[in-house]
Amino acid sequence: MEGKITSIKEFKAVGITYFGDNKNGEIPSLWEVFNKHYKDIKQKSKSMRYYGICDGELDSECRFHYTACAEVDSFEDVPENMETKVVQSGKYVMYTYTGAIKDLGEFYDNIFTKWIPASGYKIDCRPQLELYDERFMRNGEFDIYIPIK
Repeated sequence: MEGKITSIKEFKAVGITYFGDNKNGEIPSLWEVFNKHYKDIKQKSKSMRYYGICDGELDSECRFHYTACAEVDSFEDVPENMETKVVQSGKYVMYTYTGAIKDLGEFYDNIFTKWIPASGYKIDCRPQLELYDERFMRNGEFDIYIPIK
């Protein structure tokens, strides 16, 4: 599968963060918690874009930070149990995922072990993104953005 090279503009987001290895499916549970509280975010952007933001690299135990969040226009009135994120502008390779959530790990493995190496691009040390928009609600489709240099 070939990714599409694209650039994104800086955006702000507010959400709830998980730290771990997701071996027990904690990220879908995180989204359930976020979905119960997203109405508390007062400054949501009109775009109604939701992101899964994966910050930094894996630690020695293969754990990572993952934030389920909504794009916002400002950081005014951030709910107590949520944190803020700023994703800087940058170049990304984008892949669209259309499979079952249970197969997402295999899709990511293919990105990092096959598709990115074959592309000739190098991964940049910036957040990886999952973009959930109206397509996800319609048919489960969403985009994965891998930062490149």
